[in-house]
Amino acid sequence: MYGFFVERSYKGDMPYTDLALERRRADTEVPGIEYKETRCSVGSWERIKISTKPAAESISRPIGNYNTLNLERMDLLSESDVDDAADELAAELCSMLDDSDIFPGRLLIAGLGSRRLTPDSVGCKSAANVKPTMHIKEFDRRLFDRLRCAEIAVCTPDVASASGLDAAVTIRGICDLIQPDAVIVIDALATGSADRLGNTLQICNTGISPGSGLGNPRLAIAKETVGVPVIAIGVPTVIDARALCGREECSDRGIRPGMFVSPKEIDEIVENAGKIIGRSINVAFGICDY
Repeated sequence: MYGFFVERSYKGDMPYTDLALERRRADTEVPGIEYKETRCSVGSWERIKISTKPAAESISRPIGNYNTLNLERMDLLSESDVDDAADELAAELCSMLDDSDIFPGRLLIAGLGSRRLTPDSVGCKSAANVKPTMHIKEFDRRLFDRLRCAEIAVCTPDVASASGLDAAVTIRGICDLIQPDAVIVIDALATGSADRLGNTLQICNTGISPGSGLGNPRLAIAKETVGVPVIAIGVPTVIDARALCGREECSDRGIRPGMFVSPKEIDEIVENAGKIIGRSINVAFGICDY
């Protein structure tokens, strides 16, 4: 099922995860962490709210909301399933921005990662499915008014090893120029549970630190660094190899901390993840006819 994707040095005995939901398991009694699970038409939502500094420190995540949508495996979803999941995620996007008192007239969508590496291309695939609209307002104001959509700009900052720039630097520069009300960033995540690999989306209102799961953290993309509120959407496409076997078995196989693997169905997973996320943004803020 799995093929090796990347190797980095990462310290620690426990499998690494980017999902706040998985980090919570050892901290169920910490004050300042609220958890709620609800069913929805396409699966279930698990919501975590971190409201205090000690709680944030206990799971190494900033204060904020982390909501996880659990679906079937994305490579098995039909086009109808993809559309239903996009509608569900669109509603959550609107709700999260409403709760933050953000009424976006102008949005910047940033698809992170590398299109050259399939497990890291969720952001690029998602961005390709978003329909930009900001240029329409500039060239045909009457048409834009009839569309009744937000102004949407899309960018795909490359990884720092290819561009020489942190994605946060690129996004900050664009934000300085176009002054969006908010940024939505999309990226691949790492998980510590095979049950969540390729069938989970996490959405949070705290931004993201690209590369942190692979032991190569870059400048965080958050309100403090880009100047406007940041919503982050992520899909776990790789799993810490230590989560697939016991400590002794890992040692016998030569599996070290920092080795991540992806499922052989990764192409289909990333393709459908990109459709779900891209379409959800179109439904929530833009032009939603596919």
